[in-house]
Amino acid sequence: MTARGNIDFGLRSARPSLSKTERADITRTHLEQVGLTDAAERRPARLSGGMQQRVGIARAFAIDPPIMLLDEPFGALDALTRRELQLQLLNIWEASRRTVVMVTHDVDEAILLSDRVLVMSKSPEATIITDIPVNLPRPRHELSEDASVEAETTALRKRMLHLLEH
Repeated sequence: MTARGNIDFGLRSARPSLSKTERADITRTHLEQVGLTDAAERRPARLSGGMQQRVGIARAFAIDPPIMLLDEPFGALDALTRRELQLQLLNIWEASRRTVVMVTHDVDEAILLSDRVLVMSKSPEATIITDIPVNLPRPRHELSEDASVEAETTALRKRMLHLLEH
């Protein structure tokens, strides 16, 4: 199945009342948002790991759920691709303002992408230890420009790491 077909399949499954034209328009819009217009007809074997993740993000936003769950969406990516996709996700989120629940083990990713972070205890009986609000200004991709924001980011990081270590 191509990248375009993958998103269309999600739409047919989740929103069966959409016409073929509506699905095509939504698919095209979301491929554009993740920068994959030129790769729309590629199959997974011809997409990089980052491109495959972008298809998944486009599909998730295209089906328009009231709440989205992203479970370690960038965990298997190299640092540069991860950062690029985090920023793309922020831009897409800014446009849609959907509720996204994201599971991550990356404290910096949690701070960058979240408005609140639920820190959990270790498995097997993981429970929520605390709920930390992330009251940093948006857009977040400009965090390092302001010293006070950098100080708040550092304080959040230290607090979360301390909770995870104990």
